[in-house]
Amino acid sequence: MIHSDYVRMNRMVAFFVLVLSFLVYYDTMAPSVSYWDCGEFIAVSYTLGVPHPPGSPLFLLLGRIASMLPISQDIAFRVNILSPLSSAFAVFFLYLIIVQVVNHWRGKIESKRDSLIAFGAGLVGSLTFAFTDSHWFNAVEAEVYAMSTFFTVIVAWLILHWSERADQPGNERYILIIAYMIGLASGIHILNLLTLPFVALIIYFKKLPFNWKTFLITMGITGLTFLVIHNGIIKGLPKLA
Repeated sequence: MIHSDYVRMNRMVAFFVLVLSFLVYYDTMAPSVSYWDCGEFIAVSYTLGVPHPPGSPLFLLLGRIASMLPISQDIAFRVNILSPLSSAFAVFFLYLIIVQVVNHWRGKIESKRDSLIAFGAGLVGSLTFAFTDSHWFNAVEAEVYAMSTFFTVIVAWLILHWSERADQPGNERYILIIAYMIGLASGIHILNLLTLPFVALIIYFKKLPFNWKTFLITMGITGLTFLVIHNGIIKGLPKLA
């Protein structure tokens, strides 16, 4: 097989993972309101109201758009559909991440054996995650965690994608879109901030030779960035207001 065949196979398996996980989530999705925070998120999405702190404005805007889709008479059903979609794409990108990590560890795919290991690992790993209790539970109702997981996974995929192209002209655009994604994700849930150390370490080991001084400086800057965003912006500005 030539390289293009492996690329095509990788895309086909990734698409299979996306479709399979979405169909399962859609088939098991809550038909209406689930009795906890979901009712609140559905109501404030429909009315563009204000949910409990710290808020989730991006989720509400997307929920409002979903609530206008003519796919069911039940508003809750319409808003619920966001979670199967975002969860399925989270599993899709997780598959791609696993394949990237395996390729980085073993080298490029050059044989059928290599493709079986890389694509098989991605398939098993992503589908195992897809049907874990927590992710599946969040994938079938109107909650912020499914969409937050999607943003967390896509940031991880983007930084690995950047690391493969870090020496090419224009590679900075991947860092910019990562920053943009983290900013968007903060309008859903603060889980995405946990990707900051991962992003910083990938950049550090790609661009700098390891020594303890620069490593500790990088970790210090990362920790300070986390505190500024979490304590200063997300928690501090509402207190100030």
